[in-house]
Amino acid sequence: MFVLCFQRRQSSPPSGHLALRKRRCTWLSMFEKSLQISADQDVAKRVFYLAEGRIRVDHHYGEQRVTRSGRVFFKDGQSQIVHVDPLAPQPEPGVLLEEYQALLLAEKDCVQAIRDSEWEFNEIFRTRTNQEQNITLETPYYDVVRIKAEESEEEEEEKTEASYDYLSPFLPPLIGMQQLTREQAFEVREKALKALKDRLIERANIIQARLDEDTANLSKQQQNFQRDREAMPQPHEEIYEKAVEESKFRIHILEKRLKRHEEQALYKYYELDHKLRSDPRLEALLSL
Repeated sequence: MFVLCFQRRQSSPPSGHLALRKRRCTWLSMFEKSLQISADQDVAKRVFYLAEGRIRVDHHYGEQRVTRSGRVFFKDGQSQIVHVDPLAPQPEPGVLLEEYQALLLAEKDCVQAIRDSEWEFNEIFRTRTNQEQNITLETPYYDVVRIKAEESEEEEEEKTEASYDYLSPFLPPLIGMQQLTREQAFEVREKALKALKDRLIERANIIQARLDEDTANLSKQQQNFQRDREAMPQPHEEIYEKAVEESKFRIHILEKRLKRHEEQALYKYYELDHKLRSDPRLEALLSL
C-alpha cells in the first residue's frame, strides 16, 4: 500500500474552450518510502502526461545508490523498463499489464480530480465577480453550489458509465468463444471490487488532505490577526476579512464533497458487486 504524501497539477493556459485531452496537462503524485518493500518495487513518484499519452513511474532510491529503477508506459502498448540492478529479473508481461491497467484507473481518477478542481475554480471566480457587481442574491449561494455540484456529478457519472467498460481492465485474454472458469470469474470480481475500493479511499484521502490544509491555513490566519490586530491598519483588516471569507467558503465546499463521497462510497461498492454478479461475462460465478 503506497502512502500518498504530495500531489500537483500543471497545465498550459487553454486557448478558448479546449477539451481536457487537448491541453498540455501533467499530474504528479509522490509517495513516502516504505521500509517493508524493496526500493526496486517501492513507487516514489507517478507522473501522468495526459496530452502525450504517457505514464512514468519512478521507484525510490536504494541505499547508497544515485540511480533508481523506473518504468514508462505508452498508450500504444509499448513500455520502457529501467533496472539499476543488472542481475534483477525482468518483470513478466502479465505483471506489466496488470500494473498498466491499474495506472489507467488512477489516471482516470486524476482526470476527474482535475475537472473537479477546474469546476470549483470557475464557480469561485464566477461567484466573486457576481458579488462585486451585485451584492443582492435572491438564492443562498451554498444552495446554488450544492445543486450544481450534484447535477454536475450525476452528469459526469452518466457519461463515464456510458463510454467505459468497467470490466475490461480485469478480464484475462480469451480465445474465440472461450468462457471464464469459476476461479477466473471470482478473481476478476475481486480485482474489480478492490480497484473501486482503492479509488474511493484515495479520493477520500485527497479531499480530506485539502480540507485539513485549508483548515490549518484558516487557523493560522486567525492567530496572526489576533496577534497583530491592534497595530493593523483598516485596509489590511478588510483584506483579512475577505481572505477568511474565501477560506471558509472553500472549507464548506470540501466538507460537503467529503460528506457526499462518504455517503455514496458504500452504495457504489454494493452497486458494483450487484453489477458484477449480473454481468453475463461472469456467469460462471453462479455455477456450482
